[in-house]
Amino acid sequence: MSKKLILFCALLLFVTFAVAGVSVAAGLSGEMSVLSLRGDTSNLTHDQVVELKRVGKWMDRDIIKQLKRAGFKAKLIKDRKDFKGSGHLLIIDVAKFKAGNRAARAFVGFGAGSSSLDLKYNLLDSHGKSLTTWEDGAGSSRGGTYCAQTLNRNVIKKLKEVMK
Repeated sequence: MSKKLILFCALLLFVTFAVAGVSVAAGLSGEMSVLSLRGDTSNLTHDQVVELKRVGKWMDRDIIKQLKRAGFKAKLIKDRKDFKGSGHLLIIDVAKFKAGNRAARAFVGFGAGSSSLDLKYNLLDSHGKSLTTWEDGAGSSRGGTYCAQTLNRNVIKKLKEVMK
């Protein structure tokens, strides 16, 4: 029994250090503030705005989690003036949002009622100088949060490229 326990503990330690090594190996570190904007919602219906807020709230929590996993000390800020100039600022703005139709996704399937999310990004240094801007988009027949999840993963890949 004690050999199994020792082996289990050794495996647990190995996994812990392996996971911790992933963020260190990524070479990403430092402070990252995130400002998440919702874009122009004037052409959206009330229900679409509600859905965008729901997706945006989920996306904000997830991007902070993804950035921390990548090695950053990440925080979400409410306004650009809240950026204190330490680390980097990532501004995410919604360029286009299509909420899709939940009923069509549930009952019809085959991509009916799919959602799409297009975002604009701007990465600033501690002095407010733009380091890079880019746009990315995703669609999903499973809903807006799946679009956001894909885009958040893409952000980490892009930051690895830009911040080598």
